[in-house]
Amino acid sequence: MSITTIQEISEALTGMDHPLAPIWCQNDIIKKNKAISFDYWLEDTGIPITLMDFVEQYLAHAEYLGEMFSSGIELDNG
Repeated sequence: MSITTIQEISEALTGMDHPLAPIWCQNDIIKKNKAISFDYWLEDTGIPITLMDFVEQYLAHAEYLGEMFSSGIELDNG
């Protein structure tokens, strides 16, 4: 099993159209957290998911992850 890097997370975030993506892209702690979480997800669940889909899911639910993940923008919750 390979280890996901913060560079891979940066590349995924760069291609996403979400207001938090550029904020997360500048935060190495968030990128490291997402890389580790992705590796654990694949190892623990065995459920295949692409890195892009994984990061998109976290972006979509950032308001539930804590202030570090959702600060910097106003999220439109409908």
